[in-house]
Amino acid sequence: MPRDAAFPLVLLCFFLSGLAGLVYETAWTREFAFVFGTSNLAVATVLAAYMAGLASGAAVAARLTSRVQRPLLVYALLELGIGVAALAVPAGVQAARALYVGLFGGHEGLLDVGGLPTAFFYAACSFAILLPPTAMMGATLPLLAQHAVRRTEELGLRVGLLYASNTAGAVSGTLLAAFVLLPALGLGHTIWVAAAVNGLVFVAAARLSRSVGTPLPVTAPAAAVPARGGAAWILPLIFGSGVVSFSYEILWVRLLEHLLGGSVYAFATLLASFLAGIALGSAGASRLATTPRRAAVGFAVAQGCIAGLSLAAFVAVDRIPAFSNALRDAGLPQTLVDAVGAMLTLFPAALAIGATFPFAVRVLAGDEADAGSVSARAYAANTVGSIVGALAAGFFLVPQLGFAGTLVACVAANLALAVAAALLLPPRRPALALTAVAALVLVVAWPPPPPWTVLRYSSLTRQVNRENEVEYLGVGRAATILLMSSKGRWFLRTNGDPEGYVDPPGVWHNRSLLERWLGALPVLARPAMRSLLVVGLGGGTTLETVPATVERIDVVEIEPEVVAANRVVAERRWRDPLSDPRLHVHLNDARNALLLTQTRFDAIVSQPSHPWSAGASHLFTREFFELAKRRLTPDGVFTQWIGLGFVDEALFRSLLATLTAVFAHVRVYLPPLQGGVLFLASDGPLDVETSAPQAIAAARDDFEQLGIRVSEDVTPFLLLDTTGVRELARGAPENRDRNNLLQSRSPRIRERSLRRQIWKLIEPVDALARPRADREGTFALLQRLPSRRAERVARTLPDPIDRRVAEALRDIADGAVGRARSQLDEVLAEAPRHSQARAARLRLSAPALRAGLDPLRIVAGPLDSAEQAVVHGWWALAADALSLQALEPALAAVPPLHPLAQDAMRLRAEWRIASGDRARALEAVQMADHAIWRRGRPGDLLLSARASAAAGEVAGAYEALLLVAQQLEKGPRGRAEARIGLRLVATLPADPQLAGVRRRIERSFRARSR
Repeated sequence: MPRDAAFPLVLLCFFLSGLAGLVYETAWTREFAFVFGTSNLAVATVLAAYMAGLASGAAVAARLTSRVQRPLLVYALLELGIGVAALAVPAGVQAARALYVGLFGGHEGLLDVGGLPTAFFYAACSFAILLPPTAMMGATLPLLAQHAVRRTEELGLRVGLLYASNTAGAVSGTLLAAFVLLPALGLGHTIWVAAAVNGLVFVAAARLSRSVGTPLPVTAPAAAVPARGGAAWILPLIFGSGVVSFSYEILWVRLLEHLLGGSVYAFATLLASFLAGIALGSAGASRLATTPRRAAVGFAVAQGCIAGLSLAAFVAVDRIPAFSNALRDAGLPQTLVDAVGAMLTLFPAALAIGATFPFAVRVLAGDEADAGSVSARAYAANTVGSIVGALAAGFFLVPQLGFAGTLVACVAANLALAVAAALLLPPRRPALALTAVAALVLVVAWPPPPPWTVLRYSSLTRQVNRENEVEYLGVGRAATILLMSSKGRWFLRTNGDPEGYVDPPGVWHNRSLLERWLGALPVLARPAMRSLLVVGLGGGTTLETVPATVERIDVVEIEPEVVAANRVVAERRWRDPLSDPRLHVHLNDARNALLLTQTRFDAIVSQPSHPWSAGASHLFTREFFELAKRRLTPDGVFTQWIGLGFVDEALFRSLLATLTAVFAHVRVYLPPLQGGVLFLASDGPLDVETSAPQAIAAARDDFEQLGIRVSEDVTPFLLLDTTGVRELARGAPENRDRNNLLQSRSPRIRERSLRRQIWKLIEPVDALARPRADREGTFALLQRLPSRRAERVARTLPDPIDRRVAEALRDIADGAVGRARSQLDEVLAEAPRHSQARAARLRLSAPALRAGLDPLRIVAGPLDSAEQAVVHGWWALAADALSLQALEPALAAVPPLHPLAQDAMRLRAEWRIASGDRARALEAVQMADHAIWRRGRPGDLLLSARASAAAGEVAGAYEALLLVAQQLEKGPRGRAEARIGLRLVATLPADPQLAGVRRRIERSFRARSR
């Protein structure tokens, strides 16, 4: 076959080589994360080792290529070697893990990441393991260039096309790995697929090498070829171009995470867009790089284009959110919308970046004999520059200069390279240099502002938060942290997405209960526990109410900027967890920290943020659960959070299967008014109903903050016990490191999530739908449960009278008051001392009792002490709320499980609200919250709003009223509550920061009051 006719087949082989190479890169970054963790240091050293291997292979090829008689055959053998070496990488990673633990492990206490020894170990291991396959990869381009270029005029064209073909394969490999192979096959099989592609290329290239003619004559080593004139300057220039190009890539990836999210699909889309631009730019420039003079001018112009297009994209990026939302509204799939956003920003400058390589090769090469060696030298210089750029941008430029500052630095560097190329490479172009200098002065003098629209954008809500004030912006090495104030509280965002809330004093804390339960649930399960490890600081809410019985709290946080953001509001928040003397913060990846310590904890709480992101996804796998179990005391407990919006039924069942494969006992809790569940796991039995009273008694004030006074305040939020967990987990696949179902599927859940479907899923195995020996406890549950679940629990009551009372309670909750009254009267005729029926019947008659009705006309006497205290309280409330203070001892004595306990609590709150004393009003807020935590009815929310207003906590009042507006029912009761809400809003002082919230509340109340 003629050599020219075979060139398209060579391009196809190199395309497949690039495809396999990026599949490997995607897989290997995950492999090493299992050992070193996902800290920025670990990820950067692995990527640097990958590129260093490419550069090393190219550097060796620069000296040897010209001696090779059959470069295509050697290329084929290298492809075979790449596949074989790649299959050995997982074994190398496991050996590195053993060595890592042997050298650095065994410590008492948790280590912080970083330090010269750690960095050196990461780099040495990564380079040693990845050098064989990556060095062979780096040598392939010079060999194919030596084979393909037979005439001087083909130099720029064919080398450029080879580079473009390989990069186009890399685009395909990136997308194939992220969207197809890893989700469908897992990590191990994905590597085998890539190795099979290498094998296919070996066979094709070997056969092709036998059919393209005679071997090439051996020539002198390329290193002996003297450089022409100023052409040697192109090597430091292409090195500088690599530095700047990868700095741009880091900048754009970090910035566009706010738009696309941090999933593997978003990253693959970004990388593919960048590589696609490079491929097309290289292909286009290869047709222009016909002579060294034209290529020199083209290189200088390309640097100017990179600067100009990057600056234009940065200025325009704030318009991308609105444009992306418009595309979604038009019905375009999310993946396509992400691709459009990435193409609008990354792609134009990447075209010019891709053009620099063929220009550089043509400037440096003298004739066709230089093709292989020159391609290798240019490739090596550019790759080394890429290593420097990635490390410099990730560790220094972006964290120190921010996004706008890094952009200006990169644009200035491009323009400086354009000036150097115009003045150092023949022919000299002073006019071009002056133009670049003028542009450089303009950019430095008038830099672009930070892209605040993007920074305020959330990929989860797909909205730009324009109203709230930014308190802190921290551009860290791993994430961008934004602290904003909203409705009197603060919220933390990581790369644009919600991370946690921070409450000021006096604000209603209901929305943060899930986080606070994370710190309390392990203590309820193990009252004797003394040490706690928390994975992830977030807003610090989990740490605010850790019971005082816990003596030491360790926190592992991967991003230092999260700690810095918490310190900004430390003196203004409700409680500052960082000032807790029990607390010890460690900056590290959680798996890395646990891998190296021998310390055992009584409890480990894991609260990673978004399970599809690189730093969180590997904290939901069996391997992490096993590691956590090894760091627990024999009876220790492990608690894990997951948002219901992040999982569907299949993923939820997989998580249950994964936990039950590691722990003997697993429970699932759904804390009140939250969209997430907590997994509680241990090898020891979990009997929270029995252990909770001891824990509550030892730290009563701490649990009171959570609305937990008795174990019956915890039990209603139990979804599944171990029996139910195992039933749901049966047959579900486990979530593993090498087949992370959560990472691949969670970003695509959206409308199929369990946020609204969780009750339907657990109904057949509901932990509470089993008979209980404690009748009063069962009725206590009924008062705290949603109606559908209460109905299931009511069926477990053995006494038919009890079941009829439970049915009446459900009718009351559903608004069928008349039917409930008749049912209760029938029950009381048969069982006049039935405490639950008496309490419900008295509560239904509360308006008449306040008007002076004798309670004995409703129920048979005598009244017990609790009934008497509450009825007298209603009489006093009708006369003068302050007179309730005299009844405080009697109302406080009502037992927590008495059916009128919550009525007594509300009456105790009423006199405190009327007292005019702020401290008393704050007590009323807490009492009202206790009722809200149980059911969250609008009436209790209104009580909380009134208490907050009386305490001068306007933001807390607005927050409670906002929830009232969202929960109002239709009908007379809803209209009455809306009118109460409107009157209360009118009494609140105006607050400019809350003006929008006030208008929204008023509109909703007016609509419901008609």
